[in-house]
Amino acid sequence: MHRSHFETPVRALNHTEATITNSSAHAILLSSANSARGTLNILWGSLFTIIACTWTVQHLNVPAQRNSCAPGWRGTFKQHMESFYRSVKWMVITMIAPEVVIGMACYDYLSAKKNLQDLEGFALEDDVPWTLTHSYFANIGGFVIQSGPVADSHTETYTSSPDRRLPRHDNNAARNSLPSMISRSENEISYHNPYHLTGRQIWKLRKSNILPSLPQISEAELQDRSKSDAFVKAVALFQILWAIVEVIVRLARKLAISQLELAVIAFAACAVVIYGLHWSKPKSVGATTTIIQYEGPVPQEILQLIKGRHTYMRDLLIADDSTKLRHGSPIRNDAIEIYTDNEAGFWIYLAMILGAMLFGGIHAGAWNFEFPTRAELLLWRCASVWTAVCGPILIMLGILFGYFEKTKGLFVIALPILTFLYVIARLALLVEIVRTLFFLPPDAFVSTWASNIPHVN
Repeated sequence: MHRSHFETPVRALNHTEATITNSSAHAILLSSANSARGTLNILWGSLFTIIACTWTVQHLNVPAQRNSCAPGWRGTFKQHMESFYRSVKWMVITMIAPEVVIGMACYDYLSAKKNLQDLEGFALEDDVPWTLTHSYFANIGGFVIQSGPVADSHTETYTSSPDRRLPRHDNNAARNSLPSMISRSENEISYHNPYHLTGRQIWKLRKSNILPSLPQISEAELQDRSKSDAFVKAVALFQILWAIVEVIVRLARKLAISQLELAVIAFAACAVVIYGLHWSKPKSVGATTTIIQYEGPVPQEILQLIKGRHTYMRDLLIADDSTKLRHGSPIRNDAIEIYTDNEAGFWIYLAMILGAMLFGGIHAGAWNFEFPTRAELLLWRCASVWTAVCGPILIMLGILFGYFEKTKGLFVIALPILTFLYVIARLALLVEIVRTLFFLPPDAFVSTWASNIPHVN
């Protein structure tokens, strides 16, 4: 059992490297930092890097638009708090299960790429730009159908030219006060106003000539709406690079590395993957673009044409095959659109498995680190290995049990058990990351020249 070193100075290292060679000198022009670091230095530097990774990788869908029911500063405050809550929720999800976010990012990329292929021909025909960024913007609910006059100043209306504008439908409704949810009779489809479209639904509208032309909007304009702060990303990038350099230098000098610092590298690796998959995706867009405007309820034949089924990541993880109709409501960040020529589930599972292998494999790098007890060392080894290999094992069992008809029932029993063990393994890693901070070896407090690299600590 090791003695706790929580915030205890290492006396042998607590000295000043710079000395005054001239006794007559009254000032030190240049001095290096103390060659020791404390537990809190390790803790705060690592936590800030993890927060920077998990906060900046978020590329959330367009939220519900503010309407006349929430005027004044209270409505503004409520909208900001809801946006902050969404960001914090997905930051926590990314911290707990980065492989899930990798799976969703992979689906977002493949879905946008497929939509780009579907709409490229129409874009050439309409002589309008349509890029991967446009498809991303469509899939996050950026293009909408409006019922009634556009009352929200944050919603922009697109019309390519007066003669290409759709005829307005006037249904004796109180057009200036249409609610955010328009309810119809039992045999008709009720829908959200504005109706948030996906790229697939835009393709259906354009193919049926209900949408005369794809919207004339440049990629630069879409990127301008993106709230991607270059400074924040730069800070996060430098923090990630600093964490990597710090670990490399300590390995080269054969100095102890804390389990928390190794976990930071795992989070950083997952963040880089998510960054790459979301490279062309607009970030935190708050305003929509109206591409079809009606002076009354949307015709039922159009609602029938564009209705689409969705499932959600939560349901996918618990093997729930049920799908749900989404009638124009803001697209949830874990939504998966279902259509026959899209094998979304396969790619999501594959990306999640590879993400878990990456995350668990990096944690396995602490194979010979010091732990408070031998039992905790063995627990770490088992948990990190199981995190890395659980996904491939599930795939092999699925193939094996699928090949033999009589064994399919066994897979149904084995799946929740193995998944439960995976969750336990992840929790064990988290507990040990925190616990081992109190039992670090003395050389873990030795600082290196990497501490002089600008970073947040």
